[in-house]
Amino acid sequence: MESPFTHNSIATGSDFLSRKKDVCRLVSLISDGRHAVIYEPPRTGKHSLISMAMSKLTANPGYMFLNANLLNIIDASDFISWMEHISSTSSGRRTVVCIEEFQNILRLENWERLIHMMETELKKDSSPVFILSGSGVNAMKYIFEEKKMFYRLFERVCLSPIDEKSVSDHIIKTFLRVGRVVEPEQAEYIYNIADGHPWYIWQLANSCFNLTKGYLNKSLIDEAVDSLLYTHGLRYQEITEGLSRYQLYLLRAVFDGVTKVSSSEVISQYRLNSSANVHRLKEALTKKEVIVFDSNDVPRIIDPIFKLWLEKHFFKSNQ
Repeated sequence: MESPFTHNSIATGSDFLSRKKDVCRLVSLISDGRHAVIYEPPRTGKHSLISMAMSKLTANPGYMFLNANLLNIIDASDFISWMEHISSTSSGRRTVVCIEEFQNILRLENWERLIHMMETELKKDSSPVFILSGSGVNAMKYIFEEKKMFYRLFERVCLSPIDEKSVSDHIIKTFLRVGRVVEPEQAEYIYNIADGHPWYIWQLANSCFNLTKGYLNKSLIDEAVDSLLYTHGLRYQEITEGLSRYQLYLLRAVFDGVTKVSSSEVISQYRLNSSANVHRLKEALTKKEVIVFDSNDVPRIIDPIFKLWLEKHFFKSNQ
């Protein structure tokens, strides 16, 4: 039987959980003609949120939607040509332009000039409404927070956490529809392993569903977790192999829950050499989108399953 847990496409209908307020906010911004930016880690629901907002707006025939992805834009001239096409679009309807993986503009030659060109376009009364999304959290923070590009032209829409109860209820009801049973504490365990990350939650739920004939048990969940780690293990191995020795030292400190990585005690304990070296290491790991620092300069590992892989397969062997 095909699993009812879909993790390879955007969430729609009853599969879209908990983020109704986020959808309403995005719809409100677009309706008011304001530009929105969304930057969150990969596969956390950005596209599902935008899709839900678009579906609500499509009921109004006055909207026209255009989509682009900077993932495959490798030349500045291609970007300029695309922007010129957008600026010439006129249909008597409000145009909404969604640009995915916007952080990739940093790879283009003279990227700041390209952004200034966009800013000029956005300030026109005839400008489309833009929704910019990016999965490179640190790169997007660099554009919008550090460099302060598009100053006050965009409003950030943050993804609310998908609450544990909504996820657990969905898993339990989905199992029950085909006569299979998962206990509330088991559904909560799946949620907690994935740290609330929807893509990983549904992958785990999918594996558990396929492994279960009647009642889900702990050993089957552990088997599903091992399968998930195996699936992504090569990608995680490539990440660690791409880090220098000192970058791994800093990663270990973040993994251990250190909150002040520049303190003299941490520098000594984790062999980080100096505060200047820590600064360089922080820049390297954020540029590689391995860790992120919050507004209080407290770091965390972005990918929760990468953190679990480090625990079970990488740092465990180094202890």
